[in-house]
Amino acid sequence: MSGRHRGDGARGISTSVIVVVVALLLLVVAVFGWFQLRERIDRQGADAAATCVEGDAVLRIAADPLIAPTLTTLADRWSTDVAPVIRDHCVTAQVFAAESAPVAASLGADTPWNAALGPGPALWVPLDSRAAERATTAVDGQARSLATSPVVLAVPDDLGRALTSSAVGWDDLPKLQRDPAAMRAVGLDAWGQLALALPTGERTDATALALEGVAAAVTGPVTGPVTVEQAESPAAVTAVTELALGANALGPTAGPTTTDALAALGARADVSAPVHAVPVVEQQLYASLDGDAVRGVSGYLPVGATPVADFPAAVVDAPWVDETLSRAAAEFVDYVRKPEQTQLLVENGFRVGDEVPAPIDTIRLPRVDSTLVPAPRVVTDALLRTRIEPVPPGKVTFVVDTSQSMSTVDGDGTRLAHTGDALDLLVRRSPDTSVIGMYVFSDAAPGYRIAVERDGLTAAKRTALGSALDGVTLTEDEPVSAALSAAYRDAVDKYDPTRPNVVLAVIDSSDTDVAGLLATVDELASPDKPVRVNLVVLGESADDLSALRAVADRTGGTLETVPSTEGAALVDIIRKLAS
Repeated sequence: MSGRHRGDGARGISTSVIVVVVALLLLVVAVFGWFQLRERIDRQGADAAATCVEGDAVLRIAADPLIAPTLTTLADRWSTDVAPVIRDHCVTAQVFAAESAPVAASLGADTPWNAALGPGPALWVPLDSRAAERATTAVDGQARSLATSPVVLAVPDDLGRALTSSAVGWDDLPKLQRDPAAMRAVGLDAWGQLALALPTGERTDATALALEGVAAAVTGPVTGPVTVEQAESPAAVTAVTELALGANALGPTAGPTTTDALAALGARADVSAPVHAVPVVEQQLYASLDGDAVRGVSGYLPVGATPVADFPAAVVDAPWVDETLSRAAAEFVDYVRKPEQTQLLVENGFRVGDEVPAPIDTIRLPRVDSTLVPAPRVVTDALLRTRIEPVPPGKVTFVVDTSQSMSTVDGDGTRLAHTGDALDLLVRRSPDTSVIGMYVFSDAAPGYRIAVERDGLTAAKRTALGSALDGVTLTEDEPVSAALSAAYRDAVDKYDPTRPNVVLAVIDSSDTDVAGLLATVDELASPDKPVRVNLVVLGESADDLSALRAVADRTGGTLETVPSTEGAALVDIIRKLAS
């Protein structure tokens, strides 16, 4: 019995020894492994440091404010997770937000980079290819899209459902904006007409893109790109003018930025809102809804070819971009375009390929069936010019001085030629709903003739007005009073209460019978039939203009003098006085 106890004790002692030995061996292995790991880490650090013998480099990225926050996150990931070493430089990326238009202007100019926008970038991600096209000389290679986002109309939920049910297209928007009862057609009688805001201040790119969509829809081909001829066609001018005049009537609540208009819409997203709709890039609306900046608002995608922001990544070709930064920019673009990175873009409201963001509240994320091919800069400029300077549809009678003095050479042409060009430009910028005619001087009694009967702006009428002064016979007489009196009398007799009624005269001569014109004005002028007489006096006239100024004053009109007919001054004054 006692021997068995001793055997058991020996075995227990042996087991304990084994456990201690194993523990010691494990400790030795762990310590050895730790030293090995530390040595490897130190060696890797030394190797990495050795590869960055040229030091650090910073890849600066200018990005449109809509995509800058997401790119900032991706740039931080790239800098830390990838830790790129390019041409013996340790590269980090820094993103700064910069409006696309001023960056395009600075990169495309033959002047130094505008430092007020931020540091000179090696990579630029503007809103869309239209912006990038403005700076093609400063782009190295082909820009590649990182994400897309269509232009939609931010609208109250009820309106969004009605527009969807009626399949309203881009070409329907002008009528909805113009007609006081147009919303009845989409089942919303109480809404009257569409109060579509078209802000034109900073960060209003969606306005220009929406106008491009409208121009494509009313002129065709609907997939674009819209041409200059289409943008300046009567159909496009009429459509954009109707939208612009309606937007102007909304007052300061409709702008000056898209963010302002969106905030006004979100503050009261119902029939009583001062703004019923505003064009936005879908991602901007998505971010506003996600951040609770607006509520009760939907995104409506009008039927037709859709303008799309494609956020192209463009490597910059500029003096401050060396080979290292150029390669770094290209590598960062490759990194962002990988699926594991594009997912962050989708989560932040962008579309990448067939992936769309998850719905938020009532925002609709329909499939874009047809994308509008981007138009060149000159088209965007033409559409925005009509938006910013719309010519209201009026009843206008031109009276053009065709006396010998109009043959005076002024710059690269005569006063008559410049006047004809200015009037033709006004006609081309006038909507189809305008009514326009023209009187000119004549040596035969009664001292004037009707060159073009006043009537609606059909294609034939536009052609007649555009050629009326071509080859006209200049008169020896200067029958200012006779021509103006006749035009004024006819305008009063055929007064149209639905639109502005104007007699617009371009004069380059004097007339001793202006008193007779004053008598006609005093005889016919009536507050019930307000016809303004607006006068443009050409050249450095030394004549006493008091009598002509009295004519303008008594009719509520304006007299302007233009020393030279060459340049934009005459065009601007005629446009202003025609409305």
